[in-house]
Amino acid sequence: MRHRIWMWSAVLILAAALAGCGATKKESSLETTSDSLVAANPAETGQGDITPQEQLPPPPAAEPAKEPAPQPERRHEHPPAPQPAPQPQVPSITVPSGTAVKVTLASAISSETAQVGDSWTGVVKDAVVIDGRTVIPAGSTVSGTVTAAKDAAKGDRAMLDFGMATILVEGHTYAAHGTTQEIVAGSTRARNVGAIAGGAAAGALIGRAVGGSGKGALIGGLLGGAAAGGAVAKSKGYQVVLKEGTELVFTTSEAVAVREGR
Repeated sequence: MRHRIWMWSAVLILAAALAGCGATKKESSLETTSDSLVAANPAETGQGDITPQEQLPPPPAAEPAKEPAPQPERRHEHPPAPQPAPQPQVPSITVPSGTAVKVTLASAISSETAQVGDSWTGVVKDAVVIDGRTVIPAGSTVSGTVTAAKDAAKGDRAMLDFGMATILVEGHTYAAHGTTQEIVAGSTRARNVGAIAGGAAAGALIGRAVGGSGKGALIGGLLGGAAAGGAVAKSKGYQVVLKEGTELVFTTSEAVAVREGR
């Protein structure tokens, strides 16, 4: 029994020795192979020793961003309004200054009630003709104002005066300034225009007041100039009353251009 144990022990020792020998040989073979590989492949040069063939230029510096230029403020302007087409020039005829225009009053006017600035109207009695052409036809409407008015007073005579302002010709109104002679109660001018006297009579109207006959009118005519002053001095005075249809002659004080070819 003891003999077997020693025998197995010897076998184990021998096997271990054989195994250790084989391992030593194997390590030696590995070292030999490693050394031969190192000898065949020498160490490579480090990357840090490589010299560059050409040095690249540095990248250009970035330019600073430019701010956009300020734009001018736009004003919202309205488009220009279309201009009307020019009207064709209409030929006209000029009524010169100093032209007589005969007018008949459209209503009665009295110095007792008239005031300066009151308006009056009338119509052209006779057509105004310039160079053989009718410029202002008969029947054209005339308007104006009372330029002077004085009520009758004791020892004084009433008075009326008129001014022409416009003439309406074929639908077109023209500024036509004109004057006429003032009308004083009891004067020759008053008798010529047919003015009648209120309260008492002057000139030929005195005769009508006396008897209404031709003889009375003759007496009145003779007494008109002389007796009118005395009669005025003893009474309140005479009014100037222009009845409807009374004719007045106005003289233009400036030229008037009237359209032709109506």
